[in-house]
Amino acid sequence: MSQEERIAENEAWYRSLNERKAEWLKGGLAAAGFRCECWRTDCGERIQLSNRQWEEVRSRPTRFAVLPGHVATDVEEADVEEVVKEYPHFWIIEKRGEAGDDAAKRE
Repeated sequence: MSQEERIAENEAWYRSLNERKAEWLKGGLAAAGFRCECWRTDCGERIQLSNRQWEEVRSRPTRFAVLPGHVATDVEEADVEEVVKEYPHFWIIEKRGEAGDDAAKRE
């Protein structure tokens, strides 16, 4: 398995976990602790998101919620994602090109 495939699987796994947490927000919670959806396979950090923030992240299948600085700049093809919005406690990144296509397929 290539590094890109491992990264995509990691992001898809965290997205799956976070989708289940999003159900809690529908039950009336003001915010929930979501996992950072960055490319780092060893990241287990949490991000507090409101329902509105979660919906903003999920407005496109190519978008992910990550901690500030958790952008793929250390991997071979660092141009596979870009920061589209910065909040003080999390950033929204968007996958591009083949990585974006893969993210959309895995949703």
